[in-house]
Amino acid sequence: MMKKALIIIAFFAACIAVGLGVGVGALILFGGRSVAEISEILGNVDMLEIVGIFFAAGLGAIVAFFLQIIVHEGGHLVAGLLTGYRFVSFRIFNYALIRRGGKFVLRKFNVSGTAGQCLMAPPQKPLDQIDTLWYNMGGVLANVVVSIVALALLFYCDMPKWAFFFLVMIVIIGFYSALMSGIPMKMSGISNDGYNMLYLNRSPRDKRLVCQMLEVNAKIQEGTLISELPSEMFRDEPVDWSDGIQANWQLMVVGRMEMEHRWEDALRLVNGGLAEPRLMPLFATEFSLEKIFICLVTGRIDEAKALYTDQLRNYVHKFERTQSSKQRIHFAVALLLNGQREEAVAILNNLKSHHDDYLLQGEVATDIALMEYALSQ
Repeated sequence: MMKKALIIIAFFAACIAVGLGVGVGALILFGGRSVAEISEILGNVDMLEIVGIFFAAGLGAIVAFFLQIIVHEGGHLVAGLLTGYRFVSFRIFNYALIRRGGKFVLRKFNVSGTAGQCLMAPPQKPLDQIDTLWYNMGGVLANVVVSIVALALLFYCDMPKWAFFFLVMIVIIGFYSALMSGIPMKMSGISNDGYNMLYLNRSPRDKRLVCQMLEVNAKIQEGTLISELPSEMFRDEPVDWSDGIQANWQLMVVGRMEMEHRWEDALRLVNGGLAEPRLMPLFATEFSLEKIFICLVTGRIDEAKALYTDQLRNYVHKFERTQSSKQRIHFAVALLLNGQREEAVAILNNLKSHHDDYLLQGEVATDIALMEYALSQ
């Protein structure tokens, strides 16, 4: 708890420092003030007012950051709708807006390494007719457009100082977001929008996998079990484990094998991924957790115990409130590693009672089925 509090304090302190720095820089660049003038102004301000300026600058930076995330994901949404995609979910931090039963509802969901995400289902067209360029470019364009509008307001409109500083931060954060998303690159192995814009049109296989993952995600969110999806989607293909798209799809393949109780096939696939040093850390973590579950279900208790490190235990604890798959791991460890049957049953019953609270209804149903299988053995 103390560690989280310190992280929050550090984040706010950083935002305050950035906000003040941006504000001072804006006064110098756009306001025509010299460093000496600003120093003189600050010297004549009492300490309470200085503290207020710090907090106002920090709050402005936080709000600008939050708004540009919404703008970015909104850009993906608009571009997707204009090119035939169907809305599935719109997530900012830990909250996702989805459509269920004809109504929009909020559900908690979290993915490591992302502040927001707009997921859509691709149009029902031949692969070569499905757009991936504008869908990926939408977020970048939205950040740029909003930043240009804010920049125009700065030059042509009179406004209070707080509004001036806020718009400056909108401009800086917006262009920074556009550059980080638009310049083709991979960060921690994850390809950004700019990379996907160029790469998917040159790699039909990865484009197919991306469209499959979007379609599978939409169906699972609606309640479809992964074992109910067409078998031709899960064809046996060589895997480039350094390719984040291909590695991500293999997680779904493992999930399908687990539901079919093809434990040895699933274990071979997981071991193949974990043996690849270029596998992204996020996927290495997810594959390790699935290996632990498979080992526990198949009686490889010592191997599972050696794998379940404190790092993995903390990862499970971090995401178990928003991802039912982590509840499944928690359940399996309690039942098959620690011999705590009553606790395992309590975890299963709690997941059943909160079934509707989860974003991915099909995943919850799948995890409950796997937990009941393990309980019956």
